[in-house]
Amino acid sequence: MKSETKTANEEIPQEPKRKLWKFLLIFLFFNIAFLAIIIRLFIVQIADAGKYKEQAKRQHQAKVTLRAERGNIYDRNGKLLASTVTGISLAADPTVLDEKEKLCMELESKTGIPARELLNKINSADGSFVWLARGLVPGNLAGIDSIKMRGFIKFTEPLRNYLYSPSASQIIGCTDIDNKGLTGIELSLDSILGGKSGYMIMQRDATGHIHPTANLPVIEAVHGKSVILTIDIDLQRILEYELQKGMESTKASGATAIAILPSTGEILAMASFPGYDPNDLKDTQSGTMRCRALTDLYEPGSTFKLITASAAIDKGLITPDNLVNGHGGVLDYGKYRITDDHGIGIVTFADALAYSSNVVFSQVGYGIPDSIFNQYIKSYGFGSKLGIEIPGEAAGKIRTPDEYTPISKRFMSFGYGIAVTPIQMLTAYSTVADKGVFIKPHIVKAIINNDGDTLKYKIEQLRRVVSEKSAQTLTDMLVGVVDKGTGKAARIEGYRVAGKTGTSQKLVNGSYSTQNYMSSFIGFFPADNPEIALLVLLDSPQGAYYGGATAAPIFRNIIMDWIATNPTGQKLSNKNGTRTTKNDSVYVPDIRGLYVKDAIPILQNFKLKYKLTGDSSGIISSQKPAPGSRTDEWKTLEIYTGNYLKKGIKPDVRGFTLRRALIILQNAGIRTKVSGSGKVTDQQWSSEGKTCVLICN
Repeated sequence: MKSETKTANEEIPQEPKRKLWKFLLIFLFFNIAFLAIIIRLFIVQIADAGKYKEQAKRQHQAKVTLRAERGNIYDRNGKLLASTVTGISLAADPTVLDEKEKLCMELESKTGIPARELLNKINSADGSFVWLARGLVPGNLAGIDSIKMRGFIKFTEPLRNYLYSPSASQIIGCTDIDNKGLTGIELSLDSILGGKSGYMIMQRDATGHIHPTANLPVIEAVHGKSVILTIDIDLQRILEYELQKGMESTKASGATAIAILPSTGEILAMASFPGYDPNDLKDTQSGTMRCRALTDLYEPGSTFKLITASAAIDKGLITPDNLVNGHGGVLDYGKYRITDDHGIGIVTFADALAYSSNVVFSQVGYGIPDSIFNQYIKSYGFGSKLGIEIPGEAAGKIRTPDEYTPISKRFMSFGYGIAVTPIQMLTAYSTVADKGVFIKPHIVKAIINNDGDTLKYKIEQLRRVVSEKSAQTLTDMLVGVVDKGTGKAARIEGYRVAGKTGTSQKLVNGSYSTQNYMSSFIGFFPADNPEIALLVLLDSPQGAYYGGATAAPIFRNIIMDWIATNPTGQKLSNKNGTRTTKNDSVYVPDIRGLYVKDAIPILQNFKLKYKLTGDSSGIISSQKPAPGSRTDEWKTLEIYTGNYLKKGIKPDVRGFTLRRALIILQNAGIRTKVSGSGKVTDQQWSSEGKTCVLICN
């Protein structure tokens, strides 16, 4: 009994011990939990506070870029070449968009974009933002404002428009959908033209829509500056027309032409074919975008004889009247043979240039000391970039004096074994035209800042290459080439024209081809007081391939068209002092699709008045007289904006890019449908005249 009592008495103290351990465990658990909460709060509120604040902002705020308006591009006479119009872009937030199919169907009815295409974009989006369409033109899109669906976003964005497209496309270049420069001046001066974008913080409401709020920050965009180019768009179009026509008639695979004002080095026009349309980049090949006048190298052939003649005459090694021996057109030098297509015997040096004798120039060039020959080649700008304000310019390739060999120097004397760009060759002739002074060629004339101030680019006279007397002697010799030599096809009645033909075999698989040639003519006009230096270069013409038969006629046609239609007020006179042009009439520019504010300075530059019917802030849908016609100076041009179907005005947009056609028609209140893509080749009107179907190809 005592034993049982003792056992019971011994077990009594163990129960409080168990309770104590339970209490301690519970207490420890709550302390750990409390500590974990404290640590978590520290992490959330202090350590990672910035991250969570940013997440909250993203949920309730949206940062919207305020894109800077890109600066305009003008030609030398103030004609607008590239401008910015207002486009509409559509986007969506798939994370809050509830009625995807309904939204896509509504957008299809208002934009013409297939609902399935829009739905695919939304469903394949990765994140809370996806573009549905960009760069849409206003007009019939006004109904989009009625769409108030959660997650649907509408922006207005600047849209680049090239008014003379595709003219001067390789000079001006183009931009991407974000208005960033891709090629040409748009790329090289992107930081000047593009300005600096700003942004605004917008509030996202419970429905998912975003809207501005007064107390959220706004950083205004700084708009881009405008650029004035040295080109004359009227001469540019003449040059392109005659170059393309000549390329087609000779069946050449490519063609390049450049015009320079010798007294200033300003590039007046420059083009290569095939080209492209910056208003319609679909299916554009990258090779058509580059400015081949600056980027492509070729062996110049006989046009390089001017440089050989320059060194020999300027150093007094020969005169135009010195007799030289053409050896009947054949000269053997070791295992090499130098030939002429039309052999000559003993003639003056001037006649050797006129008849383009390789044999004579190989001998004259060989007689020039190596260092002197190299000095003149470099002084004319060969072997180095000229610094023209367009991307991709090549330096060319020349030999140094220690790389000369007797045979390489002989061949270099008439344009082989040296690689040059077309602009380098023309600059050499322009130097002779400017009495022997090398002026740096350039294509930017001035920059206009946002206050309207103009910063003009300086004309850079870099060096004298030959004396004024030598330049005059060379000019007279080049006139002889046109008057009696290989350049007769470039003659213009009543004028002295200076120039030189060139025909060089192309290297194909390491060997000179007898089937593929580079044919050229380079000259300046008028010879005694040059207002234009001009190069024409054809790649692989078929049939008659000599420069005198292919490129010289194109040179002549460009000059003749320029004289006949020159709208810049040039006062050209022939040898008798008689005026050759009538300047009291002007061409009517095509201003359809432009805002009235952009069209007014164009009309002023063309010496035209205007009468506006419609909204002064609108887009021009029609004009009278018709674009391209000629009319008297200060004639009144009738321009219309808005919907004038009741007056029977139906805008003719055939030949326009699809974008420009849509701008015109939709701002005229005309419903549009599109078949195909590219340029508008035809348009069909509905019976009531309120809907137009655009046929594109």
